[in-house]
Amino acid sequence: MFRRKRKKTGQISLQVFALLLAALIIVGVGAAVYNIFYMHFSQVSVEEAKVQFVSGDDSSAAGASIGTNGTSVIFSSVSGWPNATRIYENIVGIKNFDTAARTIKLEFDSWSGDTTEIEYIYVKVFDGGSQKGDTVVVGMGGSSTGNIQIPADATWRVQLEVKWKAGALSTDSVSFTLRLTVQGE
Repeated sequence: MFRRKRKKTGQISLQVFALLLAALIIVGVGAAVYNIFYMHFSQVSVEEAKVQFVSGDDSSAAGASIGTNGTSVIFSSVSGWPNATRIYENIVGIKNFDTAARTIKLEFDSWSGDTTEIEYIYVKVFDGGSQKGDTVVVGMGGSSTGNIQIPADATWRVQLEVKWKAGALSTDSVSFTLRLTVQGE
């Protein structure tokens, strides 16, 4: 009785295509309008770091080389025996040269090498005999001490613990990077 007139499939597709094309043109025109602002920084200067790495009792044994400004350190002689834990109780110090307390965080960044042969590598921060924050587990993403406050003029020690698996060979090695974040200016 009541019959609807059906449109041809090609006609519908052409109408949909035209509608999509119009929408794209409108979006493209709207996105093409923008304003550019500039920020100019004049005479950005260098200041002495308020928190720095300093030599610890075990720095020489670990082959520590502290950068000129105290903001980097490279260790070239860290090792351990298979199935035994090697502990460097004071591999490097972290010193706050500021007159106010500073919030710091030591965290795992990356590692490479024969990582499957490592039982564990732990990094801990101590004020004397008291551990500050959590243990950093090398190889575990997001592992850190958490935010910890180092008082003005304090020096804390960093302890490194390395344990290779029993089957580790003298040809096995790993490299890893930790990141020290100091809040504030």
